[in-house]
Amino acid sequence: MAIASTCKNGKKYLQLSAQGSGKPSFPQLGEHDQLIMRRQHSGESMSKTLVYFLSGIVLLVVAVVYWPIVHANFVWDDWQSFRDYPWLTQGDQWKHAIFRGFNFWTYYFRPLVVAFFALQVHQFGSTPGPMHVVSLAIHVVNTALVGTLAWQLTTDTPLPFKGRTWVVPLCMALYGLHPALIEPVAWIGCQFDLILTMLMLIGLISNISIRQQVIRAVSLTIFFFLAACAKESAISFPLLVLVCDWILIKQAGKQPTASALRVLIYRNGLAYAGMFLSGCAYVIFRHWALGSIAGGLKFDSISLFSRLQEACFVYLHYWKIILWPTADLSPIHPVSIAIFDTWSLVSFAMAGAALGIPAFGVYAGIKHASPLGLIILAVTVALLPVVHIIPGHFELSLYHERYATMAIAVMCAMLPLLYRPLRLPSYHAKSAVLLGSMTAASLWLALSIVTIRLTLPLWSNDVTLWRWALAKNPEASQAKSSLLLAYIKYRDFDAATKLADAELSDPTPCFSCMVGIAQFATANDDISRATLALQRMRSSAFLAKEKGQLQVYYLLSGRLLMQENKLDAAERTVRMGIAVDPANQKAKELLEEILARKGQPGSPQ
Repeated sequence: MAIASTCKNGKKYLQLSAQGSGKPSFPQLGEHDQLIMRRQHSGESMSKTLVYFLSGIVLLVVAVVYWPIVHANFVWDDWQSFRDYPWLTQGDQWKHAIFRGFNFWTYYFRPLVVAFFALQVHQFGSTPGPMHVVSLAIHVVNTALVGTLAWQLTTDTPLPFKGRTWVVPLCMALYGLHPALIEPVAWIGCQFDLILTMLMLIGLISNISIRQQVIRAVSLTIFFFLAACAKESAISFPLLVLVCDWILIKQAGKQPTASALRVLIYRNGLAYAGMFLSGCAYVIFRHWALGSIAGGLKFDSISLFSRLQEACFVYLHYWKIILWPTADLSPIHPVSIAIFDTWSLVSFAMAGAALGIPAFGVYAGIKHASPLGLIILAVTVALLPVVHIIPGHFELSLYHERYATMAIAVMCAMLPLLYRPLRLPSYHAKSAVLLGSMTAASLWLALSIVTIRLTLPLWSNDVTLWRWALAKNPEASQAKSSLLLAYIKYRDFDAATKLADAELSDPTPCFSCMVGIAQFATANDDISRATLALQRMRSSAFLAKEKGQLQVYYLLSGRLLMQENKLDAAERTVRMGIAVDPANQKAKELLEEILARKGQPGSPQ
């Protein structure tokens, strides 16, 4: 082996380049020095073996803790994604669904994961168990990738080699057992988030480990494009690469910011250009598939200051999810954006904190290479796509645990950067600090394991899921209507009727609940409940705002009139529904049924 000595941060590092048999020899050194070097090499080999062993244990624990989820059923929109609709199950429809129309999406474009869903559906036959195993396997892989990234980021830090042996598995455990990740692991539809995280982590690892500039640039270009085709949140990937590059440059030694920027461009300028071209290619690909870049995205018409307050509110809640997730776990987090129309002392304080945290990260991380600042900066960058900076209406909830998956990954991988040698007056004081840290980490992990095992059963089927959601959010219309549909799906008609009556007696019932009740009642020839639900729908202001819901009202009213044998009125009502959206095939089928009853078979046009 050849030995090259370099100096970094005042310390000598030996770079060994393998030649021949791979056994270390140390020419031009004294016998005593050679013995020391061999012992050091042997110690590092043993430490590497230990870190592999401990990491394997962590991965096994993560798999065992999450294993009950493989017995769970489909939940939420898994049913329409993988079983109830023919997108992926019948013939070659999946070839079209990969690019457009899957799950009634108009603005999401995620061909890579939709294609992976199609593969699973064709392989497993729309059976949830194997698909849950796939989700768990991806999560275990991501846990290993977090450990790999943590190991690489701490190569040139004050953390001793033996310390890395223990700290890296700890980082893996903190990520793999983080309670906020229950949602993406337990919900098959969240493989978007898991695969996005996997591709971005592999990209960050490649950025550090690949020394050849061209190969590194090509790798980052490819991984960025694949990540973008997995989920739109990949837009944060180039900025995360930039943060990692800054860490590497600052680890090489103190230098002025301007000089560091020049080194940054020199080291990875080709990769930055490649990722820019990759982003352009993705935009063209997306436009080809959807017909536009934004698709059917609806934009909220709120003021700039309300948008700022909303973004600050969401940003702070994501920090809460990352640091203390057990306090507010729920499948939904409905928050009315009307609360952001006015400012109060609390909202000013939240805005100050939300703006101050990333400002500190930028200043401390860029100016002073502070590990804490760099971690805050990386987490903030990972959260940028989901803090509502873009004025689009994506979800009924303002935030979700699954959206923090990548932010949690980069934070856990970067935690070893915080290590600093303890300079305490006595050995006992140092031991007390270490014991306290180990105890705190152990308690956090124990609480996380308990939380995971208690929460996983709530994700086992739609009934338990939406009962939980309704218990956490008693006024949430999404929870009420989804629970009603879950009762109907599992044929618990007594529970469905009880919930329907409770909603019908509510002076301010939710519109979606009335739709579900009307559908349930007409399907069971329950004329009185169907009539009452339709009356509530007709008096709702929501009906005038949503064209799609207006058609639903006409079609349900037409079906009820048909059941009452008022065929002329039923025909007129359904024709009004068809006029709202002539492309609706189910509306035409209902009209054909009415005409057949009237003895007028033929075209419903």
